[in-house]
Amino acid sequence: MFNAFYAKLALANIRRDKRTYVPHIIATAVISGVYLLIAGLMFSYGLANLTSGKTTQAMFSFGMVVFSIFAFFFMLYVNNFLIGRRKREFGLYAVLGLEKRHVGRVLRWENLFTLGLGLILGIVCALIFGQLAFWILLKLIDCADGSRFVIGAKAYIITLVFFGGIFIVTSVYNTLRVRIANPMELIRAPKKGEKDSKMLWPLAILGVIMLAGAYIVAWRIDDSAIALSMFFPLVIVVIIATYIVMEYGSIAFLRAVKANKRIYYRPSSFIAISGMIQRMRQNARSLATICILSTMLVVTVSGTLSLYAGREEMLRELNPHDAEFSVHFVDKDNGYPLPDKAEQERIIGDIEQLLINSAAKHGVKISKERFVAGYDDSQYYDAAIDMPEVDQRTGYAIMQDFYNALDAYHEAYNRGSTCYLVRGSKDIYNNRAENYAMYGGLLFLGVFFGMLFLAVTVLIIYFKQISEGYDDKAQFDILQKVGMDDRQVKATINSQVLWVFFIPLGMTLLHMLFASKIMSCMLGTFQLNDYGLILRCIGVTCAAFMLLYLIVYKLTARVYYRIVRW
Repeated sequence: MFNAFYAKLALANIRRDKRTYVPHIIATAVISGVYLLIAGLMFSYGLANLTSGKTTQAMFSFGMVVFSIFAFFFMLYVNNFLIGRRKREFGLYAVLGLEKRHVGRVLRWENLFTLGLGLILGIVCALIFGQLAFWILLKLIDCADGSRFVIGAKAYIITLVFFGGIFIVTSVYNTLRVRIANPMELIRAPKKGEKDSKMLWPLAILGVIMLAGAYIVAWRIDDSAIALSMFFPLVIVVIIATYIVMEYGSIAFLRAVKANKRIYYRPSSFIAISGMIQRMRQNARSLATICILSTMLVVTVSGTLSLYAGREEMLRELNPHDAEFSVHFVDKDNGYPLPDKAEQERIIGDIEQLLINSAAKHGVKISKERFVAGYDDSQYYDAAIDMPEVDQRTGYAIMQDFYNALDAYHEAYNRGSTCYLVRGSKDIYNNRAENYAMYGGLLFLGVFFGMLFLAVTVLIIYFKQISEGYDDKAQFDILQKVGMDDRQVKATINSQVLWVFFIPLGMTLLHMLFASKIMSCMLGTFQLNDYGLILRCIGVTCAAFMLLYLIVYKLTARVYYRIVRW
């Protein structure tokens, strides 16, 4: 009976505050749907049976671990953000006679409903779009279509356990948060004023110096090994500097503008600057988080896109010839005596003929003149060949037949007193299959990570906007009642919302400008040395993200205006 009461109260809260809970449920659905798809692909038999499917699944196994870490902390962050907005509500519950343990039960039911509904929607979306996602993956890794994607039981179990763990952790956290809180402090919390720190200017200067220093170091790095070793330390410095600049640098700048009377005492500037100071005090950390998430999104997607777009260039760097092999002549017992020259040439001729015969089986003619070969010393013979123009699947089939024939020849010949070993065999067709699987899988994961970062970013922006809307409603009511017309209110709202929205976007683009050089050096370890290609990929990703960001701005500004409008 009591549980039913708490459940009904939780449902009433969700229905009453749809503006908060519906986006939360949608974000949970996106994260859980993506999580289930990655888990399904990691255990997919349809993917495992494809050429280089094991390589792709290995990428998903690694991606699953990283995605789980990010998703877990992002869900905790969003939960903490939401609970922080409801301090006054919890205080009112206590004043009305609801005990803390009762409030905790209501929160657990709310958590169960929101996470449960989001998880159900995510599973439905994964089932609906799973085959489409699998088809896109096949195109990215350059595999023939023909396999069907089915999400296995293991994927469902992992997803349910993961989100069940999130439910337990967030429920325990929410209960503890309510139990240690003082009801009267909770009620007064939204009304508390905030003062500038005495260390405002020193911290603002420190943040700028840290950020500028990280930019300079990142831009001056030219060595791939140094770039790899310095990347994560620089990332940490930039994250810390971003929070300091947002929290202290922005207030210091606005204080400096406010001190300029010619600017501050204009009718259009007076309200906007005063409002921005208050907004930055309340939202600096959220804006810094949005900036960091946006940068992570652009870095992840543009980096994986660069690798995918430059995969053929990297392949040619690593494979100057279509096929290469080295023959090492040894004695079975002690390495000596070596086969005589005539015997060595006969073995080499037989091996070359095996490749010619394998190509002929697929309708491809190879002449002896195509072989580029020679001895390193008396024991090693290196050979390379550039094949006639053939497509990837034909070239791959030729080389597989060649390797099978080579194994059979090797076994038959080495029954005598001398033997040979073929070492260092490689070909561009097998490497292409592996590389396409790896870089296609990376891009696929990169887009999924981008969806995770985007979902959390949009959610934080949305919650911040509606939270500010409710906080500002009383102030704008007063302004409208004393003579401020609808056009003036809208202009004031737009100016403040524009600043709040585009400060994180501007810093994201600035981060990416200086990160492009160190990203290029890091990608050089994969033999991707086309800086222009990397810049184009970063530019395309930034443009797409800016478009999405503008759409979010339009939607949330409209919601904000509906809330504050008198």
